[in-house]
Amino acid sequence: MTRFLLLAAVATATFSAQAQKAELTFGVSALCGMCEQRIEAAFDQKGIFAADYNLETKKLHVVYKTKKWNEESLHKLATGVGHDTDKFKATDEQYANMHGCCKYRDHEGGSCTGHDHDHDEH
Repeated sequence: MTRFLLLAAVATATFSAQAQKAELTFGVSALCGMCEQRIEAAFDQKGIFAADYNLETKKLHVVYKTKKWNEESLHKLATGVGHDTDKFKATDEQYANMHGCCKYRDHEGGSCTGHDHDHDEH
């Protein structure tokens, strides 16, 4: 009986730890490698285990702690550095703070070809 209770306690603790972690994938507008680095850097926060942006699909995959983050707050991290998501739009001021080649709203399906993407952000 004691062994059963111990196993039940371990199983419950494991389930609780897993329940606190969630994954979310959502769209984020971006054009270049510098955008990708900016977006991923914005998600380098306590309670976020991983954030991977795919520039080709324009999707961000985030693994996070549910006690600290929710879907809206994750979207707001992206908009906070100037990138629109599929649910929220960055403010004009946030968007204006990005480097010129990263201005995805001005490129209507265009790309940053011909630009040096190793330059420092302004």
